[in-house]
Order: sequence, then structure tokens, then C-alpha cells
Amino acid sequence: MKQYSYIFILTGLLLACGSEKQEAELISFEELAGETGFQSKDTVSVGNTRYDQAPLFRTFVQNQVTLFDTSEQLKPHPLDRFGFSYAAKLNFTLKTVENAPAESKSSASVYYYTFSDTVKTKNAFYNWLDCFGKECEALQLNKKLDKLSADPSFTLVYDTTIVAVEYACGDNKNTWKGLQDSLLHTFGKTYKYRLETKCNGPVEWK
Repeated sequence: MKQYSYIFILTGLLLACGSEKQEAELISFEELAGETGFQSKDTVSVGNTRYDQAPLFRTFVQNQVTLFDTSEQLKPHPLDRFGFSYAAKLNFTLKTVENAPAESKSSASVYYYTFSDTVKTKNAFYNWLDCFGKECEALQLNKKLDKLSADPSFTLVYDTTIVAVEYACGDNKNTWKGLQDSLLHTFGKTYKYRLETKCNGPVEWK
């Protein structure tokens, strides 16, 4: 009888607990994500609402549509780790032209990040410099480095914005000059830092 009594009591307790309604705690995306930012995986279509949080970046992309095809870049970047507010990553591929040279198939990746203030921008940039290139080498601010295991890149750092372009070692040195000039024209020349890396060096500050 004792066993039946225990079973009866236990069943009663379970039913009593199950009858109480428990409200699920709702957590907003902003609370969950914090300042890790947002990235869309949608097909690239530059319209009035595309990149509404990044009007300068939208202008830059719109200026390239006659020369380049664009697609989302899903490859991680070191700056992904450092608390950005917004990010956009795009691949730019030169449009195919009849009898065009081999570099017309080249592709460059453009990474655009914004941060909530200058302190977070500097923190992200300095941490990136601590582990730069293919072998995680440390770079010093405004100090030229002759050799570095890295692909060519072009980076502009502003108060709350970092824009970086990366491309392949096999590209002609002038292949992406127009893209770089467009970035400077769109975002301005009042940058805090301008970093240019050639294939495996040198690293130059301008």
C-alpha cells in the first residue's frame, strides 16, 4: 500500500506543477546579439532601401555597377570579432568584356564596418594590427614593413568607420586603382589611417 501511496502523491504533485502557467521569457534580437552587428545574406540589389544604415557605402556601390558585378562575401574577416555596429561585405568582379585580358576575371572583396564610437573603432583596428596577414604578424602604426605574408590590401580608417579592400597577388597593381580612388572620393580624404599592403609586402602607411 505504501508504494501505491507514494505513486499517488507523486502523480498529484506532477499534475499540480503542470497546471501552473509559466510565461516564456522573451529576449529581443538586440539583447541577444548585442553589438555584433547585422549582415544580410540576400542577393545584392542596390536600391533605395538597400544599405539604408550605410548611405555612403550604398553610394560607393552604385558608382561601381557599370564596371563590376557584385555578390555577398561570406568569408570571415578579423574585424568580425571586435564589436562592430554594422557590417557589409561584397565581392566586386570586373564585368566580362570581349577580348579582355585575364585580369578581367579578378575579384576584390570590400569590407565595410561601422562602430558606435572612436574608442571601439581604434580598439578593433589595433587588435587587427596585432594579428595581421596569413601568419598573424604584428604591425606597428605608421611604420613601414618590407616583408609580410599577406595578399594585397587597401584600408581606410575613419572616426567610426573602417573600409578594407583585399584582392589576389596575381592581379596587376593597377587593376583595382579605380576602386580605391572611388573609395577615397566617396568616404573622403580625412581618414585617420591609410594602410596599403602589396603582395607579401611592403606594408606602407600614407
